[in-house]
Amino acid sequence: MKEPKEVDGIFQADNPMPPWWKLVWLISIIVSIGYVVYFHWYSDWPQDVAFEKEVAEHEAQFPTKQVVVANAEDGSNPYREDAVAIKEGESTYKQICSACHGPTAEGAVGPSLVDSDWIHGNTDKEVFHNIMKGIGPERQKLNRGGMPAWEGLGAEKVYAVMAWLATKNSTLVKAK
Repeated sequence: MKEPKEVDGIFQADNPMPPWWKLVWLISIIVSIGYVVYFHWYSDWPQDVAFEKEVAEHEAQFPTKQVVVANAEDGSNPYREDAVAIKEGESTYKQICSACHGPTAEGAVGPSLVDSDWIHGNTDKEVFHNIMKGIGPERQKLNRGGMPAWEGLGAEKVYAVMAWLATKNSTLVKAK
């Protein structure tokens, strides 16, 4: 038999693992193989069915909104007279837009949205484009800073914010 090796006062012996430990390890391997075979080939709960079921439950709990499509002829806001959308728009404005345009839309870092001067156009189509695509350095006017693109918000939220803005400023018009 080999002599135990000493390192820093600790003796290391070459003892085998206890048989019960080997048995537990072997049983866990066998059970996991059996579980994989059962779950993937014999159970009535395959992943694709489970996914479809979860999606159906989610859609039942959170029904999808109708997708908003801008009026192709003039680009007017479909939410202009929708009271619920206006309320949602005010909430979205206060969460996102007020940091630059001020809590009452009277301007801060960004320009005022309630006066009669619209730097980049005052129609729904122009304002929607400006919000979605942003104002880059090439489009800046009057020494005002740029604006990030807000495409990530989605058309519904942008239209809702614009509907709220239209209630605050009558110079935001549907179309020319």
